[in-house]
Amino acid sequence: MHWWKNRGPHWLKSALVNGLGALVTGITTIVVLVAKFAEGAWITLLFVPVTIVFFVMVRRHYHSVKMLTTCKVPVDAASLSQHPIAVIAIDRWSNITRQGIEFAARLSPEVIALHVEPNEHSELLQDDWELYVQQPFRAAGKQPPQLHVLPSPYRFVIIPIVQFILNLSKKHPARSIIVVIPELVEDKWYEYFLHNQRGRLLEWVLLARGNERIFTVSAPWYVGQRT
Repeated sequence: MHWWKNRGPHWLKSALVNGLGALVTGITTIVVLVAKFAEGAWITLLFVPVTIVFFVMVRRHYHSVKMLTTCKVPVDAASLSQHPIAVIAIDRWSNITRQGIEFAARLSPEVIALHVEPNEHSELLQDDWELYVQQPFRAAGKQPPQLHVLPSPYRFVIIPIVQFILNLSKKHPARSIIVVIPELVEDKWYEYFLHNQRGRLLEWVLLARGNERIFTVSAPWYVGQRT
């Protein structure tokens, strides 16, 4: 006995009605498209196939990503004993920089601070670094973070930082790199667009040109908590 015989007469009647309705709708659509083709119905005739193709492509993309990201490999716990390298980009010594350095030092005992100086005049920052960073770390018996001043004669800021991080990744192929991006968080949402543009751009460029061993993390400093 076929499987559809067990569904009863009500199911067969419903299927016939639905099929007839779909047929009538299809015929009506074709008649309207033919009759109104010159008056603009051709747009619908073009739009429907394009929409179907678009959704098919989107579905294939999601399926492809799902297949690529499906994982049956366990966590490599043996490699977790090696700490990453923390890199932080700084502009000047400030409360935002101080909090970012403290956060980076919690992530890794090896911290590298990057400062881009177009005119190669960074004596003031180096004096602040010795006073506010190196001396406290040495007093606590810890290795102080390294300060690297990157020259940029054309006043580019993002490119020298990204290039340094990429070279660092090539130099240490077995280690991860965490890029700490200090951010100023304003009280009002519209003031957000006045700050942090370099931080966002740095994150986007690293996502585009980086690799699986380069991570970015935000270190927010909230203005509202200090006013």
